[in-house]
Amino acid sequence: MIRLLFISSLILLFASGCSKEDAEPAVQERPAPIVRIEAPATAQVGENVTVDVYFQVNGGCGEFGSFDVNSSGKETVIRVVAKYKGKICTDDLPIRKATYTFSPAEPGTYTLKFRSTPQVGFIIATIEVKTA
Repeated sequence: MIRLLFISSLILLFASGCSKEDAEPAVQERPAPIVRIEAPATAQVGENVTVDVYFQVNGGCGEFGSFDVNSSGKETVIRVVAKYKGKICTDDLPIRKATYTFSPAEPGTYTLKFRSTPQVGFIIATIEVKTA
């Protein structure tokens, strides 16, 4: 009887100790400072313009999540939102790379303002867009 009670207790302990919530860690999202960009100086109307964006995450679990973009006319403010998944991460501050793409619809001077650290403010790229 004691043996049966002991086995039942172990089964109950193991069954209640495992859950799907423990298996999949929550994903956190936080803004990440942009440290450098590589953008062309000129482009053509209607073509896709790609800008390489380098940003710093806080730990080895950090990776690119999304771009937070606010546009007004030909000026665009871009912020990187990094996502963090995992519970055990390295304590380094790695630099990651993502590609921002936009397609200008009309000629003119476009200003892209990439959010950096509070000390730096913005990293600015100016792209002159010409007709084909």
